[in-house]
Amino acid sequence: MAVSPVDRVKASNRFRSSSVGNLLLGRQSAPPSPTLSSSSSSSSSIRKVKRHHKRPSSLKGVPRPTVTSLHPAPEPPRLHSVPRHSPFGALLSRTLPSYTGKYEVGVCDLEIPVSRRTFGTFKYKHTPDSDTVGIAMDTVLCSLFYPCERQEKLRGVAWFPKLTQTIDGFLKMAKRTPNVWYRMAAYPVAAAAISGTTFPATKDAPLANPPTELGKWPLLLFSHGVGCSRLMYSAFCGEMASRGFVVASLEHRDGTSPSSTIASHDGSTTVVDWLEWSDLYWPDLDEQPNDDTILRHAQIELRKAELEAVVDAIQKLASGEELQRYSMCSHAFNWSRFQMVDATRPIITGHSLGGSAALASSSEGNIDYRAVVVFDPAVQRLEPWGSAIPHPLLVINSEEFTVGREYTILAEQIAHTATKDIQVYSIGGATHPSFSDVFLILPGAINKMTGLKCASTSVIERAVRATEEFLAGPDGHSGNVKYDEVYKDEEDRKRKMRERGATAKHKKRNLAEGEEKGGKMYRPIGRPGELAWHRLEVGSTANVSSPEVMSP
Repeated sequence: MAVSPVDRVKASNRFRSSSVGNLLLGRQSAPPSPTLSSSSSSSSSIRKVKRHHKRPSSLKGVPRPTVTSLHPAPEPPRLHSVPRHSPFGALLSRTLPSYTGKYEVGVCDLEIPVSRRTFGTFKYKHTPDSDTVGIAMDTVLCSLFYPCERQEKLRGVAWFPKLTQTIDGFLKMAKRTPNVWYRMAAYPVAAAAISGTTFPATKDAPLANPPTELGKWPLLLFSHGVGCSRLMYSAFCGEMASRGFVVASLEHRDGTSPSSTIASHDGSTTVVDWLEWSDLYWPDLDEQPNDDTILRHAQIELRKAELEAVVDAIQKLASGEELQRYSMCSHAFNWSRFQMVDATRPIITGHSLGGSAALASSSEGNIDYRAVVVFDPAVQRLEPWGSAIPHPLLVINSEEFTVGREYTILAEQIAHTATKDIQVYSIGGATHPSFSDVFLILPGAINKMTGLKCASTSVIERAVRATEEFLAGPDGHSGNVKYDEVYKDEEDRKRKMRERGATAKHKKRNLAEGEEKGGKMYRPIGRPGELAWHRLEVGSTANVSSPEVMSP
């Protein structure tokens, strides 16, 4: 079939304009024109940027949060790629999400013997004739997360190194004696969920040299919540390490962990299991307690002592002093590199009862903290509160905490005792346990069944970012935290109740009725995954009410 000259010219032009023609002719193809689909924001996100909450009149003059540009600045380079979090959690990948800071992360365990001290006056019902009284502190144990030298291969670190012992501890927490039947039911399920799960760090990697402008790595302490252990917050601790902090995540031997092992100088070990208050009695009390409040007070006292012991030990390491330690690291681990750590003004962080311990340790005044950062602090364990908080304070709460009675205690009894800066925020859709690693491992569908209304990764991302921004202030604290919404609790609560009283269908409500019924529906939080600022100021008090109490 003959081809006309016109068709031949058209085919030649199509070839020259094609990417294959450009390649064969030695030309580079022009970049595609920017389109909305290739930008960082979709059309729906543009509509979301333009939409604003209706603001109460009490907030006139308060600047709105800065709206992110449709063309954000390029992010700094990262050593680890950050994959999209799987809807199956870590069940398939068997690894927690990669850290997003610019440093790779190393981890090592450190156990240090201390002079024996006991806390509490209780005895055990099953051994009434024993001389054992209270909880003993013989050693302190922590996992150190830190910026490390770049590794050729990231192997990951076991999230639950002692799976069987930990499962038995969880059974005791559930008031189930770990016999053969319970183990037959629990072990396969737990093994299928978490066996072999790792977090993205390198065990015993050398501590990296800090950048010249930083001088030394800052020290950050972390105190875990009830029912958890030192590695169950590896996402937060690892993220902070990837951002240039040396994080000491303590394992409290106060009976709040599922199980913990204490080493001794002769190589023997002692296992400390979950401590149930109903298994104890107080011989010095005429009337026995009817809840765990007295036990929690003793546990907070022990935690304060453990925090002081860890700070003292790391300060000695930073000064080049030799320590007696029951280290679980390799013999070749170079502890002298920890002289590059500044432990003079550590940052204290904690979740739930760990947040209570952080507040109590700050008020004690034995450690010169640079700042205090707490997540959902179990403040009812501190009642009655009569102390001052002499350090800058950042509080980040879940939605579950913010609408509960604990927020009332925080706002009415504790906020006004902060003598320096205090910033309080909440994460919409977050639940109390979502600050830990647990929801990063479970599938998203199960997380939603437990009440989590936002992505599990967004809770950690919000907490990490707010902490980093707060610590980036001029004096290492009180920095500007970017938020999505702002609340003035008392004014907003009355406005919401008034609106509900005025718009309720088929019912006529006056203001009092709106306060009584509509007030219970007021939820001072933003949309799921958003960070809301609560305007509690130094020396201020708030009048808020909430219907329920959340235990740690």
